[in-house]
Amino acid sequence: MVRTVRRLGTLAVALVMLAVTPPAHAGKVRTVVSLTFDDGDATHVAAARLLERRGMRGTFYVNSATVGRKGKLTREQVVALARKGHEVGGHTLTHVRLDELTRDGQRRQICDDRKRLVSWGLRPVTLAYPFGAVDARAKAVARGCGYNAARTVGGLRQWGCPGCPATEPRRPEDRYGIRTPGSVREDTTLRQLRQRVLDAERAGGGVLPLVFHRVCDDCGLYSVSPKVLDGFLAWLAARKGRGTVVMTLRDAVG
Repeated sequence: MVRTVRRLGTLAVALVMLAVTPPAHAGKVRTVVSLTFDDGDATHVAAARLLERRGMRGTFYVNSATVGRKGKLTREQVVALARKGHEVGGHTLTHVRLDELTRDGQRRQICDDRKRLVSWGLRPVTLAYPFGAVDARAKAVARGCGYNAARTVGGLRQWGCPGCPATEPRRPEDRYGIRTPGSVREDTTLRQLRQRVLDAERAGGGVLPLVFHRVCDDCGLYSVSPKVLDGFLAWLAARKGRGTVVMTLRDAVG
């Protein structure tokens, strides 16, 4: 009887420890890399597969009014991305510069785009401003349309801005103006991509959103080679033990 009580007591202590002790990896995550892909390009299907092979998920920003056009994702492909665990976010109806529109024009581009995505059964919670062009009015509209956060382009450290911060905090000061390094371009090397992450780690961590467009060889200024992207993903996967992980922007900023 005494032994039984002791065993029960030991079991109770163990259960309590399980309840209050975080998993072994908890607290080790310092740097979160969010891989974001703009414009709903057809090449994003292949990009998603590269991420999935590494157990990663990305954030794909689509312009709902251009979905299904030549060179763009189809509606079925957009929905499939979400079903596979990727984040699908808004990018306005037709990819316009929001800072050049009236308030009503901004509302149509942002709100109608989000409504269409919702009608497809999606749950868009973050927005990417086309060209990174944004003003205070557009930020207010994004919030009013139901977005929890929005991403611009630029403002974080890169070769052209060595004095800029390396990351956003896990709780960004401006949730509707989340910064990034400049867009990845065809001349961006694997070494440069790695350096952005190393800079983030050395700065103490935070959120590092990276902006990609087309994923293909020799297909324009704003593109990245599948080989370069896959090499970067392989390198990123090996950083997990150092506290660097990949999350969608939705999960990264809450």
